[in-house]
Amino acid sequence: MNLELHAEVNADSEGSRLDRFLKDYLGDEISRASIQHWIDSGWVKDGSGKILLKSSYKVSSGENFHISVPPKPPLNLTPVKMDIEVLKETPQYLIIRKPAGIASHSGPGDRSATLVNGLLYKFKELSSIGGESRPGIVHRLDKPTEGIMIVAKNDQAHAKLSELFRRRNITKKYLAWVQGTLPEGEGTIDRPIGRHPIERLKMTVTTKGRASVTHYRILKTAVSKNGRKFSLIEADLETGRTHQIRVHFQSLRCPVVGDLLYSRNAALFENYGLLLLSYWLEFKDPFTGAEVQIVLDPPERFENFESNLENF
Repeated sequence: MNLELHAEVNADSEGSRLDRFLKDYLGDEISRASIQHWIDSGWVKDGSGKILLKSSYKVSSGENFHISVPPKPPLNLTPVKMDIEVLKETPQYLIIRKPAGIASHSGPGDRSATLVNGLLYKFKELSSIGGESRPGIVHRLDKPTEGIMIVAKNDQAHAKLSELFRRRNITKKYLAWVQGTLPEGEGTIDRPIGRHPIERLKMTVTTKGRASVTHYRILKTAVSKNGRKFSLIEADLETGRTHQIRVHFQSLRCPVVGDLLYSRNAALFENYGLLLLSYWLEFKDPFTGAEVQIVLDPPERFENFESNLENF
C-alpha cells in the first residue's frame, strides 16, 4: 500500500517553500531530501489534485497537500549467472565490459537482472559504500550503453576510485554514431542538464540544471542513399551527468543512433541497439601509481550499421 500523508498550511507557514513546509509539518523522521524526491517524482498534489513539481513553490495559508508515496520495491540482489567480460583485475578493483541492455543496478519499476546480480554471482565480495542496492558500483553506464566500467572490490578501493572521479583524474571517452551534421569537426557542448519537467524518465538541457560539458570530434561522416547524414564521433566527458552524451547531442538535433528515449526515428535502427560505446578509460592506479589504459574495439553491431548505412 502507498504511504498516504496530508498537510494543511497555517498562517505561520505562509510563503514558505513547499519542501521546507512539508519537512516542518511531517517532522524529523522524514528528511528534506526525501521530500524533494517525492516532489520530483510527482507524488505531491495540491487540494485540486494538481501535481506540484517544484520544491521552491511558495505555499499559502489554508492550502492542502496530499502525498502518496509508493512502497519501495524489494531489493533484487540475488546472484545471477551472467557473462561478464573482465578486462583487468587487481586485488582492489575490476575493470569490466558492461553489455548493452543491462542496467548497472536496480531502479524504480525495473525488476530485471542487473549488472549487480551478475557481479554478485562472479565475485563474492564487493564494496558497500555505494549503498545496499549498488555493491561495487563506483560509476554507472545507462542501461542501453555498452562499455568499460570500474567495479570496487572493497570500501577502500571504492573511496579512492570515487575520489579520482570527483577530481576528474579519470579520462573517459565514448564512440557514438549520431544522426545529422554537427556544426564543426570538433567542439565543446557546454549546456546544463536537469530532469525533464514533464517526462520524468528523461533529462533535458535547462538553465536550472547542473553544469555539463562534453568535448567531441568527428571521426568520419556518411550519407545514405536517401540523403540521411550520419557522423561517427568521439566524446570526452568533462562532467558525468545522467544521459549526458545522449541529451547534449539531441540538443544539437543530432541524436545518438538507436536512442529510444531521445530520438523520434530510433525504431529504424532497432537491430543495432544504442550505438554508444564507452571505449576508453585511462587513470593512474591509486594503489600502485601505475598508468592504466583500457581501449575497446567497436562491437560488431557498430560495423554492421556502418556497412548497411547507405540503405537508411
